[in-house]
Amino acid sequence: MSYEKKLMQMKNLVKKKPIEEVVKKEESEMALPFYVEPWKNAGLKFIQEEKGFYFVKETFYPLGHIHGNIGLNKLQQAIKFMQEVYPTHPLTITKDSPFCFYDTETTGLKGAGVLIFLNGVLKEVEDGFLLTQFVLADPGQEVSFLKATDFWVNEQTIITYNGKSFDLPQLLSRWTMNRNDLPRLKHHHQIDLMHSSKRIWKGELERFKLKQIEEMKLGFKRENDIPGHLAPIIYFDAVKSGNPINLMKVLKHNEWDILSLVTLYILSVELLQEKDVVETATTYTNIAKWFRDLKTMNTSMDWFTFVVNNFSAEETSIAYYFVGLHLKRARSYEDSLKAFEQALKEISGKYRIEVYIELAKLFEHQVKDFPKALEMTQQCIEFEAKLNKDVQSRLKKELTKREMRIIRKLNISRESAEHNKKRI
Repeated sequence: MSYEKKLMQMKNLVKKKPIEEVVKKEESEMALPFYVEPWKNAGLKFIQEEKGFYFVKETFYPLGHIHGNIGLNKLQQAIKFMQEVYPTHPLTITKDSPFCFYDTETTGLKGAGVLIFLNGVLKEVEDGFLLTQFVLADPGQEVSFLKATDFWVNEQTIITYNGKSFDLPQLLSRWTMNRNDLPRLKHHHQIDLMHSSKRIWKGELERFKLKQIEEMKLGFKRENDIPGHLAPIIYFDAVKSGNPINLMKVLKHNEWDILSLVTLYILSVELLQEKDVVETATTYTNIAKWFRDLKTMNTSMDWFTFVVNNFSAEETSIAYYFVGLHLKRARSYEDSLKAFEQALKEISGKYRIEVYIELAKLFEHQVKDFPKALEMTQQCIEFEAKLNKDVQSRLKKELTKREMRIIRKLNISRESAEHNKKRI
């Protein structure tokens, strides 16, 4: 058979679909889910637009609403304090910036096929707060579902828990996958309360799951909560069966997450302005170190001083170490020496090595007490060897070099003293 005949035969096999069939297919794509009524009866509102549809649930909380043991009415005071006292701090919401508390539920943890099926957004409204939970009607309605949020309308501050690593990247990924049908996503400022929680309670809390923070710090204990890892299974089951009972429990889980974000923000800010001792020395030392890392040295010094003035010697050794560093930088060498010596009484681990080194430097360079400088260096070498057995570390080489230099200085000093004695 010739090539032309084969081509004609293929053309006859490929029949064009009538226009009516194309229209019917487009109409079928907009066919409503069979579970619209059951989901509406469960408390979800069905929203249909020109290009799709989604479900939404709105919950209003008055200012007097209390979650755990913290009232939501404290939020504005916390925001105002940060703006006025610490305007550049990572927890500060910029003046006149819209903000929201945001949490997602997804069909998995990673991968191109992972969808967001629940966007929870809480905003401040007149006389209270409004939580809006957008629910993906089915996986084919993602564009309408994503556009329902206002993340494409204006820039804002989005407050999350682990959002920098998960929620926001996931939102960006899904937005990118649908970029041809969505307006451009705005660039938003982020406040991740997991990061701040680790800064505040490192060394005090063993785990930083939001549930543990709720129970240990926020005074909130969940009852009949859906485990987060079951959420994807529950969503797909709800779409398949049409039964929304367990899906509504996922919405309640998301609601608790977001309310805890609000109270966690309030508590975190309260700790930055606290004058009474309500937390441990470890917490306040962490806060002081946080300000130090932010290069706000005077504020950092105030917090370290707060620690040494309010806690026992066993709890304040690290604070004394940082006080010593601050005083040394201010050239208050005698006071710095006293602070390091106080720290040495109880300090352990890597910080003990640092204290030894700082004392050796002060005795060698500022005080010119070479025997004491040698003593601190040798004690440091001995302590470092216990921490790092059979390891030829760079620190050990530096300490040995320091030891040899101090010995030379000590010998020169002794020779000079003998020479002066002979002259007399």
